[in-house]
Amino acid sequence: MNESVGIELFSQDWVQGTYLFCESLPAGFFQFCWAGSKTLSEEIEKQLTDKRNALILLSQNCDIAAKNLTETTLEFVIARRKKGNTPKPPYFLNLDARSTRNLELELSDNFWYKAEASKILQINKQDFLDQITIHATQPKQLAKSSCETLARWRANRYMRVALPDSFNNKIRPLIENNIFDEGLEHAGSLYLNLDSYEESENYTVRLFALHRHNSSVETYDILAEKMERILEGIHAIEGLNCPYLEEETNEIFETVYPAMRRSEVSIELLDHFVRWNFDSISLSDSDNEGIDTDI
Repeated sequence: MNESVGIELFSQDWVQGTYLFCESLPAGFFQFCWAGSKTLSEEIEKQLTDKRNALILLSQNCDIAAKNLTETTLEFVIARRKKGNTPKPPYFLNLDARSTRNLELELSDNFWYKAEASKILQINKQDFLDQITIHATQPKQLAKSSCETLARWRANRYMRVALPDSFNNKIRPLIENNIFDEGLEHAGSLYLNLDSYEESENYTVRLFALHRHNSSVETYDILAEKMERILEGIHAIEGLNCPYLEEETNEIFETVYPAMRRSEVSIELLDHFVRWNFDSISLSDSDNEGIDTDI
């Protein structure tokens, strides 16, 4: 096996966030994908020969370029566009890495594609290089902001924190009323602090949005106003209290505002917060709303 295969792939612009439409994959490509059973192999074949699917490279650039002795495989995720010939809007809770299980991304054909954590697969680097070389396959590239979201989505899978069911149930009406739907385009992440992560009837809630990297200065005020409305909505729920709206008495959080610039957030401060994803809400009960399940 060629130990420089990773460097060769990287030099050909195969980086995190590059992708292929499955209709452009060579015949029999699925045979080179790792599968633990015949049933799984048949499912991979079905997915990779479907014209509505795309194959997105998830591996970090350092892993792509690494020697095979260190990293033998590439990690991809299969993403699927909704039925029909007209682009349809994404499901808002599957945007911006809010869910660790589903992520919707807009590809070059102007359709939104839903990547699912359950459809992540491994392909041997050498096999992949051989196939794309034989068939002269060229990668397509996600927009820079989408690449950042993709990387955060993958990382969130391992960084997520389970929030108390009682808190999730209290916050659910705000989610269902779409308070998080629009206005957070310039939030890189939401960070949450609860005074307790145990089941309780009452919680002190501190929440801020980290202003997205490369977003213009003007968008900060828009984000701050949106986050204040969110805090007001949370504060109005019985059993939830947001000190920012009254008077913060804990000196650790005195400098926390609804929206924070990156220069204002220290690692020490982040140690008191968890990155807030919406798995428990977006993927329970009516979690298929807006999602093409192909049933």
